[in-house]
Amino acid sequence: MRETKRQMNLHSFYDHTGIEAHLRRMAEKGWLLCEIGQFFWHYRRIEPKTLTFSVCYFPKATIYDPGPSKQQEEFYDLCAHVGWTLAGSSGQLQVFYNEGENPVPIDTDPTLEVDAIHRSAKKSFLLSNCLLGAVGLLNVGQFLFRLRSDPIRTLSNAAVLVSVLAFTLVLLNCGVELASYFLWRRRALKAAARGEFLPTRNHLWLQWLLLAIILPAAVWGAACLFGDGLGGVTAASLIGTVLLLAAVLGIRDALKKKNASAETNRAATMFACVALSILFAVVVPRFAVSALNSRPDPVPEDLPLTVGELLAVNFTYGQSMEYLHSPLLAHLSARQYSWRWEEMDDAPELSYGVTVVKAPFLYGVCKNHLLGWREYLSSVWLRREGTEPIDPAPWGAQEAYRTVNKYGNPRDEYVLCYPDRVVEVALDWTPTPEQMAVIGEKLGRGPL
Repeated sequence: MRETKRQMNLHSFYDHTGIEAHLRRMAEKGWLLCEIGQFFWHYRRIEPKTLTFSVCYFPKATIYDPGPSKQQEEFYDLCAHVGWTLAGSSGQLQVFYNEGENPVPIDTDPTLEVDAIHRSAKKSFLLSNCLLGAVGLLNVGQFLFRLRSDPIRTLSNAAVLVSVLAFTLVLLNCGVELASYFLWRRRALKAAARGEFLPTRNHLWLQWLLLAIILPAAVWGAACLFGDGLGGVTAASLIGTVLLLAAVLGIRDALKKKNASAETNRAATMFACVALSILFAVVVPRFAVSALNSRPDPVPEDLPLTVGELLAVNFTYGQSMEYLHSPLLAHLSARQYSWRWEEMDDAPELSYGVTVVKAPFLYGVCKNHLLGWREYLSSVWLRREGTEPIDPAPWGAQEAYRTVNKYGNPRDEYVLCYPDRVVEVALDWTPTPEQMAVIGEKLGRGPL
């Protein structure tokens, strides 16, 4: 039979009412809080009993303190004198329990209680949520910018979708936490003016909902990356993140055991966090690039369409191919290019992109993105191109369009619309009806 257990705590920092009720239920089940960890709370087995818990806040304490200060020890002695025993503490959060019936409360002035909670929250809870919210807002904004500039590659990238989902939920959670806290504080101050204590309210359902969404999404995103041959990069990122957190927390705890001052510990921990984060940010991308470069180059047989299937050529081509997929879209882009040897200067080249639309409501988005006017810099001037409709019958398509420049001159670049996909093709020559039919058969209906 286990004598200890760990449990993730999802209560908000200021939710003393919810924490006290939870710890009381745990004691009735035979588990007493004995240590407050960074992510998990530790419990030890006891005889099931009814205990009274009190959560207090000590604003001057920090998670970097080597031990309780003299003021804290005096506070602990005062609490012990009236029957309160310290169960665990972490920074400003102090948890006591009492075995007596109707014990004397530790906090007797609601105004002082609200002030202590707020001064403590400013050092940890409010700061961390503001920083996380800013990071979430930055990432969501970056996603929206990418979505506007290139919706196809953005929505077909599973890793991008998982990332924006996670940061959106982080932003939502931070917003709810901050709004709930300031709403409670405003009401608590009014209640304190009347000499009343205002209980806190939790939103554990939101925390569990976020975990229920983020964890499966992260597993699915990792599985997609493993399937794309980036399993090593994914594993290295996950392991590196865990090791980074463990190293930073290990340095902090080691300095606490060495009785380093809170100021020294904070500075050393922050320096270690920044230095290790920079190292992590350098090593993992290099590993990712190495993994991508080590993947075998595609061969003509890997491509759904090659120049040789359209023209009688006797050139040795280089190939490139990229495949992205998500529950919304699948996108394949491929290219056959000449090596630019002297004898290959006239080798015709081919490039194309195939977007399979899994979510029908995105079909118009993909089509309009490919048909819209585009501006880009060439070697000398700004070029602006758009499309005009052409006969779709030779392509076996529902709709077909050809790229034209701002002067209306056509280019051998085409956008083809099929029931479940949109295809873009760029050629070095003007295709014949027979070649158009092959392109439509290979890209408009064939598997990716």
